[in-house]
Amino acid sequence: MFAAKKRFSGLLLILAIIMILAACSSGTGSTATEQTTAAGTETTTAFSETNTDTSSGSDNSNATRIYKSLSGDVEIPAEPKRIVTDMYVSDLLALGVKPVGAVQYYLENPFYADQVAGIESIGDRAAVSMEKVIAMNPDLIITYSDQASEIESYQKIAPTVVIPYGTFTNVYDEIRGFGELMNKSEEAEAWLKTYDERIEAARAKVQTVIKPEETFSILEVSDKSYYGYGDNFGRGGQAVYRALGLAPLEITKKELMGDTQWKEISREVVGDYAGDHIFLTVGENNKNYQGDSIWKSLPAVKNNQVYELLEDRYWYFDPIAIQGQAEEFADMIVERAEQNRK
Repeated sequence: MFAAKKRFSGLLLILAIIMILAACSSGTGSTATEQTTAAGTETTTAFSETNTDTSSGSDNSNATRIYKSLSGDVEIPAEPKRIVTDMYVSDLLALGVKPVGAVQYYLENPFYADQVAGIESIGDRAAVSMEKVIAMNPDLIITYSDQASEIESYQKIAPTVVIPYGTFTNVYDEIRGFGELMNKSEEAEAWLKTYDERIEAARAKVQTVIKPEETFSILEVSDKSYYGYGDNFGRGGQAVYRALGLAPLEITKKELMGDTQWKEISREVVGDYAGDHIFLTVGENNKNYQGDSIWKSLPAVKNNQVYELLEDRYWYFDPIAIQGQAEEFADMIVERAEQNRK
């Protein structure tokens, strides 16, 4: 009987050991599963930071895509939320995108002054504050800078796309270029459709009072000389020659409508660059410009066909400004023609 009890006790001990081992095995399995799940979560999170998949049903707040810029491929947010730019405010606003920061000079553009509320200044053109840019916590920076040190500073803050000054030579390429950058090509085409409608209306106005052979010049007066401008350097050039399709002088086409877009003109030869109509950029110190005897002898001056443009308003040459300038020029020309008929 003692032996039977001994065997029974041994069986109980073995059974207990088996149960303990089973429990330990079960616990180890659970821990392994949790570790696998945690590792999977970490992998997914790391992947989402560079994820280019924008399929529905997934969280794409951290998704990115590759933008092929002139300076190389740049990985940018698929849907940037906090954009800082220096000069490209107009292009973003045209697409319905409001940056969080921009250079003060471009925030003062009168042609979209009603759209910049809430955009903070990052300083002026020659004095951008990197501290302000950092404080805005941008997820994308768009700059025209050609300064390597400045670009490097931007790149340390956020993904940076460099679009050099002069990259785009007309409104259509510029708006479509930004449509591609911002993944808003439909919005770009919608804006251009409205642009075409407004420009066509402005052209129609001008054609009622201007003959096709009448020529137009863009000049700027300084203390000792004049400056002449072409069709892609501000002072209304794109609006006059491209949007409204007004005729330049042959010398303007030859000397100012290629890689060279401006030149200094001495007072003695200004007549060579003066068309039937002159858009004259002036500053506060030379408004209502009277000029010298050579200036007064120009046909445009004699025929009251000089249109003064205040520099702070007409130095701008972005798409929204070009649209507004074309409409303003059309109104100026029509109004002056009516005055001259009286």
